[in-house]
Amino acid sequence: MNFKSKKDIWLAVSIWGVIILMFFMMITEQNIVVYIVGILNNALLLWLWFGTSYKIDDENLIVKNGPFKSTIDIKSIKKLRATKTLLAGPALSIDRIEIQYKRYDSVIVSPKEKNKFIESLLSKNKSIKVDDKLYPDN
Repeated sequence: MNFKSKKDIWLAVSIWGVIILMFFMMITEQNIVVYIVGILNNALLLWLWFGTSYKIDDENLIVKNGPFKSTIDIKSIKKLRATKTLLAGPALSIDRIEIQYKRYDSVIVSPKEKNKFIESLLSKNKSIKVDDKLYPDN
């Protein structure tokens, strides 16, 4: 099952603002270094914007964030916790879930369909503890 990242407007403005600024600089500066930096910068930002997703298969949670990919054994997940941290992570929204797994590892994600994402993980590992704040209706 695939889940896209939720995307906040403030991050959209930031990322697309930098892309437009770099594109403008590439047009006005006409310098090879600016072209190279601009192309690489914009390619990475676009890849992050369109390539951030989370896939749950039979045994693993696969977190993709542009060129970065990590695989987490669902059986190793201990806890899901609501967080609003701005720490860097494969999340394009401030509405985030911290996934604690193994002994001290964690990753921060922001699935668009948060409840469906949580239920999908719980269907694979019923021993995952879920923070009450992840269910605002309760």
